[in-house]
Amino acid sequence: MKKIYPLILIFTFASLAIFLLLPEISGSRTLSEYYINSGVKDTGVINLVTAILFDYRGFDTLGEATVIFGVASAITFLIPKRKASMTSARFSPIVNQIIKLVIPFLVILGFYLIFYGHLSPGGGFTGGVVLATISILFTITFGIAYSQKMWSYKAKSLMESFGGMTFISIGLIGVVAGSNFLANGQAMFALGKSGDLLSGGTVPLLNLATGIKVGAGLAIIFNSMIKED
Repeated sequence: MKKIYPLILIFTFASLAIFLLLPEISGSRTLSEYYINSGVKDTGVINLVTAILFDYRGFDTLGEATVIFGVASAITFLIPKRKASMTSARFSPIVNQIIKLVIPFLVILGFYLIFYGHLSPGGGFTGGVVLATISILFTITFGIAYSQKMWSYKAKSLMESFGGMTFISIGLIGVVAGSNFLANGQAMFALGKSGDLLSGGTVPLLNLATGIKVGAGLAIIFNSMIKED
């Protein structure tokens, strides 16, 4: 009986959840069908995931980027400086040379994912993570002092703030144009020809702003967590 009671409880709550969420699930299915059928026409973006993130639900994306800013700020102020054993490791010249060889390709890949995020899988978040990896590799391989010399905390902080303010400014342009915050086609921005690099209205710019913000924010988080005395 003791084993059956939890199963009955789980089944009851699951049934209640399904009953309450069924209208939402049905509405979501209708909404997803609209995105699939009208997404390219409304946004000029052939990557529907990017169209949803930076057009239909651009305000949610701004909130997600703000979370990274909050985490970076909290870690910077709350985590004390300490010696990290991983940053004291010394690698062979072979590893150092390979990392220097790989970095340019990571730069190209990161910006490719950002600039072509409205045309193919990728976007600001993915490209930002790749760009943050560059700073992390410098820190792990050459030490945090070298990494900070190449890309100082003030520079990363400035870039993160620039990315966030650019995102918000683009959103306000939609309001000035007489539509809603982060409006794109609704504010009569030129969407261009779908499939071209210069298409999607404000979406490529939002991708770029997000990539800069995410890349700088993640780099700040990593370096703040392994500070050396």
